[in-house]
Amino acid sequence: MKKNYEESKVVSVFFAADDGYLPYLEVSLASLSEHASPEYVYDVHILSSGFSKASLDCLKSMVKENVKVTADDVTSLIAPIKEALALRLRDYYSETIYYRLFIPSMFKNLKRAVYLDSDVVLLEDVAKLFFTPLYGKILGAVTDESVISVPIFSSYVKGYVGTRTANHYFNSGVLLMDLDGFRRNCIEERFRELLLTRNFKTVAPDQDYLNFLCRGKVRYLPSGWNKHAIAGRDIPEEDLYLIHFNMFNKPWRYDGVPYEAHFWRYADMTPSKELLRREKASYTDEMKAQDYEAAGRLLNSAADILENEAPIFEAAQSHSFLSTLGGALASAVN
Repeated sequence: MKKNYEESKVVSVFFAADDGYLPYLEVSLASLSEHASPEYVYDVHILSSGFSKASLDCLKSMVKENVKVTADDVTSLIAPIKEALALRLRDYYSETIYYRLFIPSMFKNLKRAVYLDSDVVLLEDVAKLFFTPLYGKILGAVTDESVISVPIFSSYVKGYVGTRTANHYFNSGVLLMDLDGFRRNCIEERFRELLLTRNFKTVAPDQDYLNFLCRGKVRYLPSGWNKHAIAGRDIPEEDLYLIHFNMFNKPWRYDGVPYEAHFWRYADMTPSKELLRREKASYTDEMKAQDYEAAGRLLNSAADILENEAPIFEAAQSHSFLSTLGGALASAVN
């Protein structure tokens, strides 16, 4: 399998963003482009429901010749379930978090893809992630260290989402996807069915669903491919391939964020470098207090769901969509 991918020489990479997230996406793309090997063509797709030509032209202007950037509109796919998607969104999420779930049906010609959140910085060639063997699994991902470091989240993912241990709960911000495997296992169809018939309360909407639907079908990758900016949890520099400034650890808002020097190195290569520095300078104490309040709500939500809601697996197992999909879900979660 790996040989066939290498012969194709095309590395397919997906982001999901709107115009408002352009400055951070610029940083991610600058880091991807710097480490891009001349051996490959990097086919970068921006999934969006309205990415402007100006934003796209900006991204195209700042990458190497062998990095191709296109914008792909997901509006038609989102429209039938838009209200259901919005129902579980919180103040720190937008519907773009769901777009990665539609990659297999939008790009039927592709067998494999890397999905990246737009708040990452690459320190290694993304082709090395793209060509990583999955050994029969449909997904490659990294354990979510932001979860395993917080006891209530660890309890939530085991008791509600249904992961075997907290270490089996992965972060969905960096994914290596076997797209044929997603299609065979009807992941998108099962997601739609769960969303429209159950719409479970969740802390991390897309991530919780993916962890549930892909349970038992994940190859867990080295933590260096999705290293969160968490103080006190450093890894050796030689094992650091990708930094993820997820949740509230944003160097464009706060001082002292771990690995912030890497972010600013690539930020200074982008058209938005001054805008990013102005954003940081103008991020007020009131805004920071709102972040802390949002973090508290996240913790409280996990505790409330764990105490008052039926676990996803138990509720889904009894639902009629198991039979309509030929028992596929039952085999996926056993």
